[in-house]
Amino acid sequence: MDEADVKAAYAAISESVATFSATLVDYLAGLDSRDREFADNFIAPVLKVSPVKATRLIDSAVELVERHVVFKAMAEGRIDQGKSLMILDLLRTLPVTQAAIVEQALVTHAATNTYSATRQYGVRFIHRLDPKAAERRHAEKHKARLVEKFNLEDGMSSLRLTMTAHDAALSYDRVDRIAKALPKDDRTLDQKRSDVARDLLHGKETPAPQGQTVVYLTMPVTSALGLTDDPGMLTGYGPLPAPLARDIAAGGVWKRILTDPVTGMAEEISDVYRPTAKQRELIAARYPTCTAIGCRQPAHRCDYDHCRPYNGSNTTITNLRPKCRRHHRMKTHTNWQCANGEDGTHTWTTPRGHTYETAPEPIAEPAPF
Repeated sequence: MDEADVKAAYAAISESVATFSATLVDYLAGLDSRDREFADNFIAPVLKVSPVKATRLIDSAVELVERHVVFKAMAEGRIDQGKSLMILDLLRTLPVTQAAIVEQALVTHAATNTYSATRQYGVRFIHRLDPKAAERRHAEKHKARLVEKFNLEDGMSSLRLTMTAHDAALSYDRVDRIAKALPKDDRTLDQKRSDVARDLLHGKETPAPQGQTVVYLTMPVTSALGLTDDPGMLTGYGPLPAPLARDIAAGGVWKRILTDPVTGMAEEISDVYRPTAKQRELIAARYPTCTAIGCRQPAHRCDYDHCRPYNGSNTTITNLRPKCRRHHRMKTHTNWQCANGEDGTHTWTTPRGHTYETAPEPIAEPAPF
């Protein structure tokens, strides 16, 4: 067995889901028109699921089969069910013509990239194609904010809050800062975060200094001034609609970041802190997350790792990359290797010789020339 066998087995899952969706749609087409309204009552007892679950399966199958490009890619095992559902969600607010363009672009991207990378690419693509669509989506999703409680086993429950990405980033940063400032004890950091969040929700005083809550947002100055509708980029999340990003930026501390007009990559940051802090800010602007494949840990929570071992003079922008603690240990203590390219790319080589590449993310749209 090797990686190719694992990949083939995983692709077979998507192929099976596509086959099930097509079969279900064909079954629905064969029902008497008077019975289709009650299709869930036909399906639920056969599959031994609830009517609610049956309705979800029917709705998902119909939507998937109607999106021919997504369906074909899934049936061929090129994209999985998670990516398929994400693409369908992004297409919902778009007119027919634009949806067809975006569908093809996202399927092509999803075939060779992770879920998170494709979602971020898709949001940026839609921003460029139809800035107002992003605002419509945000307005619709904002109406769905809520608090949910899920009962778990062994006397435990999970509490989930749905809010704006900005509010969530601020909330998490506050909880994280307090948890990290607590004295060392027998609790893990995750356990401390849970206890801190509980205390805050219960209105209790926390025994640790809270410090200043921080989130990082980048956006072109033309968008900040309202001259264009280019999205802002919230570190650890991705693109935000321009009006929302402007509202957030209005109450923040601004720093100037110069970008390469051809690539949109960060090249220089205003001299606000001592050089080492300036380097960290520029690296975080170029690489907003851990540079391990698929890892989305925000750069400001990562180690800044020397890709080539430190020699006394190579603490440089070209040699440093953000890596979360887990992937920093993987690079240092295992047979994984990494290398930095002159174009800013970061290549990982697995112990079996496979290579994977990550690239810096543009924070501005490249100049149209």
